[in-house]
Amino acid sequence: MCGRLNMSLDPADLADELRLDVVSYDFTPRFNVPPGSFVPIVVERLDEDGQLHRRLETASWGLVPAWAKDPKIGFKAFNARSETVIEKPMFRQAIKRRRCALPIPGYYEWENTDDGKQPWMMTAAGEDPLFMAGLFEFWKQPDETWLVSTTILTMESAGHLSDVHHRMPVFLGREQISDWIDPGVLTNDVPDLLAATLGQVDPASVTRHKVGKAVGNVRNDSPELAEPVA
Repeated sequence: MCGRLNMSLDPADLADELRLDVVSYDFTPRFNVPPGSFVPIVVERLDEDGQLHRRLETASWGLVPAWAKDPKIGFKAFNARSETVIEKPMFRQAIKRRRCALPIPGYYEWENTDDGKQPWMMTAAGEDPLFMAGLFEFWKQPDETWLVSTTILTMESAGHLSDVHHRMPVFLGREQISDWIDPGVLTNDVPDLLAATLGQVDPASVTRHKVGKAVGNVRNDSPELAEPVA
């Protein structure tokens, strides 16, 4: 499971590296981001000019499919299991055409211990964000505007990350982002794309450290939440 994020870095700083054509994401540093919050996604989609553009956009974390009657369904869909994502009604349309990458500086995970749950912070080695494989959807709101929502794909944990939790996000290497977000991938090729994406990033490239239990309260939001503790 991946259910709490750290959004301390502005992903727009990666505009050149990610070859972004459009940036429509307003960055506010946050250090304890739960599902239901707005997060950045990198997508490729056709604009009004009929051209395919790579965009950094804002999405509500928790997928709301187009057929949903109530957007609250998204609170149950902030993660999508890679093992079943192609078959699940909640995700099977998005996995075909609406795949995205989430540039995330870090995320929190909780380890079950004899003394209760111990939170850990997971980050990329270095200053760059982690890139997580995701899906996105559009849902028409009562005022006729569109809600963009997203979910993070997960897989069985590996390496030292499995010591903390049995699930981890599906990480994307920089060279995988273009293939993953390409909306032109044929439906029949999606299973192969998914299989080729899983496990390509070495978990050893993700660092971890214990953090204080204050991160368990979503009302807390300060840089100190991500600081290591003994």
